[in-house]
Amino acid sequence: MTASYVPVESLLESRAFRRLLALSLAAHVALFLIMTLRPHRSAVLISPSPVMVNVVDVPKPAAAAPARKPAAKPPPPKPKPEAKPEPPKPKPKVDEIVIPKEPVPLAAKPKPAAKPEPAPKSAEELLAELTKKVEARNPPSQPAAEAAPGPAAPIAGGPGVFDPTLSPWVARVRTVVHSNWSGAQLCKAVPVFTLEVDESGALRDLELAKSSGDRYCDESAERAIRKSDPLPAPPRGALALELGMNPKDTL
Repeated sequence: MTASYVPVESLLESRAFRRLLALSLAAHVALFLIMTLRPHRSAVLISPSPVMVNVVDVPKPAAAAPARKPAAKPPPPKPKPEAKPEPPKPKPKVDEIVIPKEPVPLAAKPKPAAKPEPAPKSAEELLAELTKKVEARNPPSQPAAEAAPGPAAPIAGGPGVFDPTLSPWVARVRTVVHSNWSGAQLCKAVPVFTLEVDESGALRDLELAKSSGDRYCDESAERAIRKSDPLPAPPRGALALELGMNPKDTL
């Protein structure tokens, strides 16, 4: 059986084809109207049943540690300056050692002969000098031609004419002087002094006639006599006195 080709124009012109086309169009229109005009059912809302949910606190995640920054790279080391070579040390100077020549010993000069010390004056000589000083300072009131010759004024406590009127006065002088002698307890000997006293008892002159052999003892006794100045006034005017400072008298 062989197929035959029918042109479109002939189909459109046949009645049967036109009927089928009209029926098809009518069916489509009816279907469209049914679909658009039929009532729609409302959707039924179904409420869901309650669901119990247990809420549990979930621990928060630990804060992430901040990211460490990369360590800074150390700066490149500076190039060390080249060490300059030290200048050569100067050689120490060596002083020439001069060997001293042996000194020629000089001839020893002869020492000058020591001068002999003058012999110490005796108590009698010192008393004689003091007597002359007293006579020179106290000339007699009458002329020398009219004055009757007589013995020199005696020295109280020394050689000469004994005058009983001077004994009480000498005792008073010893008491006053020994009361001012603070170093008597250290003395073991008796220093002897010659004193020259005026008519008021003031001390005119003082000399050490005989040492005790102890310098401290002599000086302390002399200080005691000078501290006692003025002494009690003598009964016969100015005179010279030989005074022995016995440390036992102060005990």
